Amino acid sequence: MEQRQHPNDAKGLPFVVIVSVNWNGWGDTLECLESVRRLDYPNYLMIVVDNASWDDSLARIREWAEKREGYLLVEYPETVARAGGEVVQEQALTAALPASRAVLIRSSVNMAITGGGNLAIEYALRRDQPVDYVFMLDNDAKAEEHTLAHLVEVARKENAGIVGGVILDWKTGQIQYAERTTLLRWFFCPLVKADLPLPAKEVDYWPSAGVSGGAMLIRRDVLETLYACIGHHIPSDLFRAGWEFELCYRSSLAGYRSFVTRGGFVWHKGWRSAGCPASPIHDYYFVRNRMEMADAFLPFGWRVLFHICNLPLTLARILRALRYRRSDAARAIVEGLMDGYKGAKGKWVHHDDGGGVRASFSPRGS
Repeated sequence: MEQRQHPNDAKGLPFVVIVSVNWNGWGDTLECLESVRRLDYPNYLMIVVDNASWDDSLARIREWAEKREGYLLVEYPETVARAGGEVVQEQALTAALPASRAVLIRSSVNMAITGGGNLAIEYALRRDQPVDYVFMLDNDAKAEEHTLAHLVEVARKENAGIVGGVILDWKTGQIQYAERTTLLRWFFCPLVKADLPLPAKEVDYWPSAGVSGGAMLIRRDVLETLYACIGHHIPSDLFRAGWEFELCYRSSLAGYRSFVTRGGFVWHKGWRSAGCPASPIHDYYFVRNRMEMADAFLPFGWRVLFHICNLPLTLARILRALRYRRSDAARAIVEGLMDGYKGAKGKWVHHDDGGGVRASFSPRGS
């Protein structure tokens, strides 16, 4: 991939747009922004998309920026962002140092990580400054100082379309994700282990059929290829949960390779950006979206086997939820199963109220 020279970059390194999506999770988002300011990579622009938060996220992000001397926070409504921003504001962004600038885009509705990511990418690609990579970073994640530089290094060395980092638990430091998986393993877990054993410690990076969306570097031409094929830069029919695997799978069909690298790691609070694994939101999309993707990606024989195995496994999830008195989760799983058979796509009708329990639901992401 030909690299471009940029006016704000003496070293000629690729220009990277970092995208985080916030939904009622300003505390996590501010910690993410602080970590981005400490990156040692010299050529990037931070973009935060607020997904119609009902809390005071917008005010909190503005306040955070105001307290940092010389920090430029440019704020756009959705319509202006889709047009590539405003001339005067864009000139100011170009003149500012990477660690002292960010863009805040206000979405009118909750579009999840996929829709918010597409909004940010559309804005980025229509700016005058050409973009080489987009780095999707969960708003409840903290990037290490060398993370972005290492991801870019691996991407350039291997001419990779997608490079993901290793995701570490914020509290324990244990690995949450270091994916080294295959198409069939991904669909047939927990019958088989989803991931292959990691390579020896001296191996810095490895190919994988899937990369975690919590820290995913995507080359510009991958995004443009996907847009030409499906009308979106990031697959958005699933709304959330599984979009990263679909992106990697579709990019592999177009001839792009995906890698995961040890050096590009981030600390992650775990599931806050989309509802924790014990939430009805997670339960619904996990069930529905795996069915959607199996029908779309698996060969006929494997698809039949998937559905034969999926029904009893899903029923077991329902019984387990009831055993632990999680009736809301059981209802979400049933709805996910039914909508999966119907071929339903997009946002679940109960997404914004936490699966029908908004009164007790405290979202932290998108």
